[in-house]
Amino acid sequence: RHGELMKRGAVLVDDDDASESPRLLFYLEHGIQDGRRTRRGEPLTISRRLQFVEVGPDGAYQHVGAAPYLDYRPITEPERDALASQLDADWLKRDWEQEVMSFATAHVIPAHLEEVRSQRLEQIDKVEREVKARLTKEINYWDRRAQDLKEKERAGKDTRLPAGVAQERADQLADRLQSRTAELQKERHIVPGAPQIKGGALIIPRGLLEKIQGRAAVSADDGVDAEARKRVEMIAMRAVMDVERSLGREPKDVSATKGLGHDLESRSPDGRLIFIEVKGRAKGADQVTLTTNEIRRANNVPDQFRLAVVLVEDDVGNTPVYVRDFDFGEPGFAQTSASFHLSTLLQHGGAPE
Repeated sequence: RHGELMKRGAVLVDDDDASESPRLLFYLEHGIQDGRRTRRGEPLTISRRLQFVEVGPDGAYQHVGAAPYLDYRPITEPERDALASQLDADWLKRDWEQEVMSFATAHVIPAHLEEVRSQRLEQIDKVEREVKARLTKEINYWDRRAQDLKEKERAGKDTRLPAGVAQERADQLADRLQSRTAELQKERHIVPGAPQIKGGALIIPRGLLEKIQGRAAVSADDGVDAEARKRVEMIAMRAVMDVERSLGREPKDVSATKGLGHDLESRSPDGRLIFIEVKGRAKGADQVTLTTNEIRRANNVPDQFRLAVVLVEDDVGNTPVYVRDFDFGEPGFAQTSASFHLSTLLQHGGAPE
């Protein structure tokens, strides 16, 4: 079934991937629910997300971020013709649905569940403390008022408010506290709903496409062969991670997760998170290319985003230049990447901070 789906047109090209291994992209819709019910009696969904996973012919799965498809482009008809055998490969004809659901249930959904649960439980605990404090104070007030009014009534004194009314208010508040506490207990019952596969596509890496078409796999922006480019990127990553540690932050390499829009997440002692996209450039390079997801990350969190450019010569990385507050523009509808002059970025950038 999925093999037929690929033939009908759901084939995309990853121009940023120099490997030769195709993969399937699946997107799932998944919700988190609590113990409350809607007016129709259905479980109340408190968080809903699209989740994306990719899997190759070897069955190795990967959770690939919020919107990996933004970095992929539609395949052209000549490319599709050249890939005819790939589109009919046996591995595509497997019934992937159960496997994808199993992976999502074991590895993707728990992270979503834990994130929602940790946020919600903290909020619920805070609300419960405030509700109990406020209502208990009011209950105690009306209990005391009722007792005072009862004593005055027994003494034959006139009162503006009958003691029974005051006691009724105290009882109503007690009922409200009980009801609100029960409702909060339902909100604490946070569980995952069943995921649903909404669609999929076959992702063709640039390296495979160029191999089939008989062209050397080269970078689109610097003309360096794939192995040399990988070595430059590794040197650049090490240089940036060393700088981050020297600044007192703890960097985490997340580059293996596609679609995030950054390579490193670096946390400062006060808990603030910095998102860093690392670009290593060998001698002679004059451009830096950012994917659509990288540009969107820069635009969405400008105060937290850094583009770290590292010039590499003779396998040695120079001190990284951090580019902040740069206008990368807004990617167009079908745009998967944008290139910028290296010299312009270096002039705009500065020392790591």
